[in-house]
Amino acid sequence: MDNLVLHLTQRCNLRCKYCFMALGTGEMTEEVAKAAVDYAIKHSEKYVRINFFGGEPLLRFDLIQYVTNYIETATDKPIRLDIVTNGTLLTQEFFDFAEENEIRISLSYDGLANDDNRVNEDGKGLLDISKYREEIKKYRIVSASVLNVDNIGMWHDNIVHLKELGFRFMDFFIDYKSKWKKHHVEILREEYRKIGESYVKWMNEGDKVSITKLDDMIGAYMSKFKLDKVRMVRDYAYSIDVNGDIYPYASAVGNKKLLLGNVVTGEETPAMAILESAGMVESCRDCCINDACVSAKGNEITDELVPIAKPIACASYKLAFDTADYIVNARLDNFNITASNKTT
Repeated sequence: MDNLVLHLTQRCNLRCKYCFMALGTGEMTEEVAKAAVDYAIKHSEKYVRINFFGGEPLLRFDLIQYVTNYIETATDKPIRLDIVTNGTLLTQEFFDFAEENEIRISLSYDGLANDDNRVNEDGKGLLDISKYREEIKKYRIVSASVLNVDNIGMWHDNIVHLKELGFRFMDFFIDYKSKWKKHHVEILREEYRKIGESYVKWMNEGDKVSITKLDDMIGAYMSKFKLDKVRMVRDYAYSIDVNGDIYPYASAVGNKKLLLGNVVTGEETPAMAILESAGMVESCRDCCINDACVSAKGNEITDELVPIAKPIACASYKLAFDTADYIVNARLDNFNITASNKTT
C-alpha cells in the first residue's frame, strides 16, 4: 500500500456534470490525516505517495501544509506528493509551496469541452486556463482530463489544444459511467490513430509530449517484447475518506460493501484480505495483452468483491497497445531498438 489518496474535504466549489464523489460538509482532521500518513508509512515498501484529493483539496490548503510538513519528519522513505485540483483556487502562495516541497500539480481540465463539463452551481465555467500559461510550463503542471461519450471524438484535438496551452504532461481518465456503445470504440480507434501519428511527428520534431495512458502502454509493450529493461508495476491508489475509512479507489468511497478498514483504528475488514488475494479478472486470462493491461487486475469491483474489467477499458487498452506498436516501429532509433531485435 504505497499509494494513498487523501480526501481532505467533501466540499467543492464546482458541480462537474460527471462527478462521482458525494459532496457534503465533511472535513478531514489533522488527527485523521496524521493517522493516514502513519498508515501509509507502515504498509508501504520502498516509497510513500500521497495524493491530495477532495472535493476540492485547495479548500484545505491548511491541511495540505500540515501533511507535507509532517511527512517530511515522519519517514526516511522516498516521498511523492501529488494534488488534483480544479484550478479555480490556485494562488502564488500555493505555487511557491508546491515548488518548494516538490508537489506535482494535476489540473482538472477537459480542454475544449471544459466549460460544458466543469461548472458551478449556476452552470457556468469558472476556470480561465489561459492566465496560467506561464505556470503550466514553469511548474510542469499535468492536465487531468475525463473522456466520455460527449468528448471522445475530440480527444486528438484536445491534446493539440492542451499542447498549445503549454501542457507537456497529460493524463486522461475514462468515465466508466458514461453510456458507451460499440460505435464509440470506432471513434476511439480513429482518435488513437490520429494521436499516434501526431505523437511520432512531435517526436521527430523534438517536441514530444507525455501522454500517460500511451506512455505507460509503450513501456508495457517494450517490456512484453523484452526491448527494454522496463518493469511495469500496477500501482493502485487506496482512498482515505474524511473519517479515515479505507476504500479501494476514489469512486468506491461511501460504499460500505467495499470498506476495507480505517486508518485511525487500524482495523481491517474481511474485504481487505479478499481483494489483496484477488488475481487476474477471469475474462482477461486468455487476452494476449493481459500482462500489459491495468484492467486485467480489475478497474472496478462489484459489491460482491469481484474485480471486473469494463468493456470500454478493454477496448481502450487494446487500441493503446496497437498505437504503441505503431509508435515504436515508427521510431526504432528513438527507443534504441534495431529491427532485428524486435519481436512481432
